[in-house]
Amino acid sequence: MVSGALLLVLSIGSIPAWAATWYVKSSKTPMTAEPSARSKNLGYLSAGQPVNVLGTEGKFMKVSVGGKEGYVFKFKLTQTAPEGGGGGGGLDALMGDQKMAAAETSSGSSIRGLSPISESYGKGKGISPAHINSVKQMESLSIPESQLDQFQAEGGLGPYAN
Repeated sequence: MVSGALLLVLSIGSIPAWAATWYVKSSKTPMTAEPSARSKNLGYLSAGQPVNVLGTEGKFMKVSVGGKEGYVFKFKLTQTAPEGGGGGGGLDALMGDQKMAAAETSSGSSIRGLSPISESYGKGKGISPAHINSVKQMESLSIPESQLDQFQAEGGLGPYAN
């Protein structure tokens, strides 16, 4: 006869590695009804927001947050908790317009800000103030989320990749 404690240990050992709390990498991460970027959008998640991962389906992870279940593109999630604790609230608080600096975006956005250390290094290597200001000017530009989504869809990139 197998004891209850041993049965519990054996069953815990069968829990997949992904079945845990993960965190959203970037603001305005869509949570969809189905594992597809073209599926109905259930709302947006905030950077640093914890989600309970329930499973994976292709390039998407099934998640539970704020009492709702949906799908998030897997590269928008990380197992690493953000510094300073967890993130925002449920889906109801996430529909507002959010902006973020280039330095706050996820690597999936392919945006790299000019950090103070990089700027200092550049100045030390003789990079002209005009070039540094050009980088800062590029950092101030923004692209609406809808245009980024359209670009990814047309190019078959990110969550739209086959």
